[in-house]
Amino acid sequence: MRQKRRYIAFEFIGGASKGDISWTINNVLHARKLEVDKKMLKLVLYDTDSRRGLLRCGHRRVNEVKAAMLGVKKIGGKEASFLILGVSGTIRAAKRKFLGPVQPKY
Repeated sequence: MRQKRRYIAFEFIGGASKGDISWTINNVLHARKLEVDKKMLKLVLYDTDSRRGLLRCGHRRVNEVKAAMLGVKKIGGKEASFLILGVSGTIRAAKRKFLGPVQPKY
């Protein structure tokens, strides 16, 4: 049976790239010895302008992943933190509820 997916909407406070954020989340989960499916855990979306994004994980590990994200205090020697906006079962609903409409760039 296929594992159900959940999308954690977050806002990142600090200065780091998409790769740094993804690496840090994986590192924190590994340090806490949490058994999270590496295929399921993925930074699906990250907007550098608004610093908001979506992280995919399995439905049974949502609370553990959220706790690990909230435990981040520094990335690359700079202060950083995550603000969890909410959790949804689909990307579409997560974007609608937590990320808001996409603003056009002129």
